Amino acid sequence: MTLQRGPGDQDDVPSPQRRVFRSGTLLIIGFGIFLLVGWVFYRQTMPPAWLYDFSEAVALHASPDPSPPEPEDIRQVSPPVQVDDPYICLENVIDLDWDHLFVVTSGQDLRTHPALSQSVWLDQPLSHYVDLMARDERYQLLVLVNANTVLDAQLYFTFWGDLSPIARTEGFSRSEAVFTAASLNGLYIVSPALEVPVGTCS
Repeated sequence: MTLQRGPGDQDDVPSPQRRVFRSGTLLIIGFGIFLLVGWVFYRQTMPPAWLYDFSEAVALHASPDPSPPEPEDIRQVSPPVQVDDPYICLENVIDLDWDHLFVVTSGQDLRTHPALSQSVWLDQPLSHYVDLMARDERYQLLVLVNANTVLDAQLYFTFWGDLSPIARTEGFSRSEAVFTAASLNGLYIVSPALEVPVGTCS
């Protein structure tokens, strides 16, 4: 007995062209997923804008190094652009609704910090930052707080700058957060500003 194929039977057999199309479609979808995951990871590892603005303000307002080290490559031959104003007014630099700034060095224990141990940590728990700070003595933590709630906390490495002079346990309110910086041996050192003229940050 011979079976006869109907007019639509040929469509049930995948052709080589269809198999190529399907594998090409999967390749494009897979590549798209790869790009999406890469972009999400990249966004997570990018420093937030406020941390970049803080670092830029430190570099712009820092007093020049009296005996700078010899440049290691061509990018260091030209001196960085600086401004005459030595005061870093953080309320004008960080465009977030914060009321206190805290700096924590690796030598301080977040678990016993008078303010931060009592604050509400929304993004990550306090224990996350305790473990993070214990990994490397070069870590420093910048914490922005509003009404006892942590808005953001970011690492600031010691090879970017020394923040230990402003790592006081009571932190700085918006009006108190006025700093100066000095470049010394290729390192920025940030300190509280003394005798700030009236109207400096207005």
